[in-house]
Amino acid sequence: MFNNRDLGILGTGALLAVLCLFLPLSFTGKVVIGFLVLVGFMALALLRLGPDRVPPEVWLMRRFRYSMQTRQYVNQQAASKKTEADRSPRPKPERPSPRHEQSPQVFDTHAVHSRPIDLAWNEVGVYPLLTVLLGVVGIYFAVWLSNGGAQELAFWFVWR
Repeated sequence: MFNNRDLGILGTGALLAVLCLFLPLSFTGKVVIGFLVLVGFMALALLRLGPDRVPPEVWLMRRFRYSMQTRQYVNQQAASKKTEADRSPRPKPERPSPRHEQSPQVFDTHAVHSRPIDLAWNEVGVYPLLTVLLGVVGIYFAVWLSNGGAQELAFWFVWR
């Protein structure tokens, strides 16, 4: 049902986002860094690279194997059967070159793909992403409440 790789990446991102609460920063700084970490791991879980849309670790392994493999470069050409005497230069008759009007070049923007990148929304699904996001938001909310957020909320709900 679910991809273990994607769930592992999402779980790691959520854990690191919660551990950002221990950073020696203000609560706002912790929230910003935590959510940047979480969004980064969500993007990593969704990311697919290459023309066949594989996960980044598979793509990097392929690139590494390709860069390390031996290549066969052949700089020799097959010997021709003609000898040097047979290759005496013959004068070529000059023909008038036809005049062609050049049309402006049209580039197909869809044909140029330097680095195809895709997000696998259908593969991962939105529900695991929302579950992790809401879980981290709930933990941050509970920490905020325990650090004085309850008094701030009580200030807004006091009947005067």
